[in-house]
Amino acid sequence: MTQLIRALFDITLLRRDPGILPASIVLFALAAVLYTAASALQAWMLFGADRVIARAACDLGLALALFWLLLTVTRRGHRYRQTMIAVLGTSVLLTPFAVGLLLLQQPAQASYALKFLAWVGSVTIIVWYTLVVGHILRSALEIGFVTSIAIALTWLIAGDVLLRRLFETGAQA
Repeated sequence: MTQLIRALFDITLLRRDPGILPASIVLFALAAVLYTAASALQAWMLFGADRVIARAACDLGLALALFWLLLTVTRRGHRYRQTMIAVLGTSVLLTPFAVGLLLLQQPAQASYALKFLAWVGSVTIIVWYTLVVGHILRSALEIGFVTSIAIALTWLIAGDVLLRRLFETGAQA
């Protein structure tokens, strides 16, 4: 388990690619469960208890579907588990930073300096995760880094827009 965390940490720091990860179905399922839990925690912190499980499940489903489609269309479906373990696992590794920044939201209302620090931290996490996903996609799809960053950005923005549309505040489930 330590080697797995170290490998995900190296991927998060853009040192290694997802090819170092095993294509284990058990590890894939564990990464999916942890990602869903992390997504649910962040959704709860941002939106309250309103449909947290549904939000997290949709977030996971969107990620799984998009990456499956990308890898299948490019005839690299055999890399799906490794790619998803890398994407989901690195997201889980970055979650404590995101949660820490979300915890600063309330105190940041009283202090401009703290609000600015929370904003810079949030932008940093978003850019960092975009680079990480781009790095993973570059390796998995064997494409250029700029193209992989464009795909990663598209996924992150489209996913956010879709989830916000599906779970608009005040909408009934």
